[in-house]
Amino acid sequence: MADEAGVRIRPSGSAEDWQAIRELCCLTGRQGDPIERERWPLFAELWVGPYQRLRPEWGYVAEAGGRVVGYLTGCPDSARFLRARAVAWTLPLLLRIAIGRYPRNADARRFAGQRLGLVAEPERRLRRTLPARVDRDYPAHLHMNVDAEARGKGVGRALLERYAADLGARGVPGLHLVCGAAARPFYQRLGFLDLGALEFRPGVRIFALGRRVGGVPGPGPGPAGRTGTGPGAR
Repeated sequence: MADEAGVRIRPSGSAEDWQAIRELCCLTGRQGDPIERERWPLFAELWVGPYQRLRPEWGYVAEAGGRVVGYLTGCPDSARFLRARAVAWTLPLLLRIAIGRYPRNADARRFAGQRLGLVAEPERRLRRTLPARVDRDYPAHLHMNVDAEARGKGVGRALLERYAADLGARGVPGLHLVCGAAARPFYQRLGFLDLGALEFRPGVRIFALGRRVGGVPGPGPGPAGRTGTGPGAR
């Protein structure tokens, strides 16, 4: 069903949907702006691949005018997802990079360094500072991005509320995300609370935010802004 703005939120059920998600991921990969075209194949695999392969039933697209203008990927149990990702996705991808299936660019070097423990990953550093109750109270997580032309029209809100409703139907108590400073006010308007923060480079901070699934979101979609919690938020 479409809302009054003509936006339809639905599960990402086809290969075409996932390809559109990968493209939108790259079109919003630099704080909401596009990344270089030569980075697309590996970049999309890094940010979308684990969800497409391990939790495809928790992917959603926002469709308007016959095209995908936003997406959300996530899972209801982050701890279990991370364990599955390490075995079923990370190791095969490292092998594909090693044999030259992807260019050995900065993205590949960063990914390999982080997974081999040679480079500190900002999200993992931030996670170590959070209280233990986060996994209990906010076990689900999400990544979301919206096309530049569709921002400020309630697309991100609609995606998130559909995801939250489905989590609630499964008895999941809460969800969390990690984002940059630009996206933080958007999520705060939707009822997210600060859980922690980390300055991983001088002057650059990332934030962990959480929301109870039954929480009441704030009023209105607010002004257009960066809604990314995936690559565009880093």
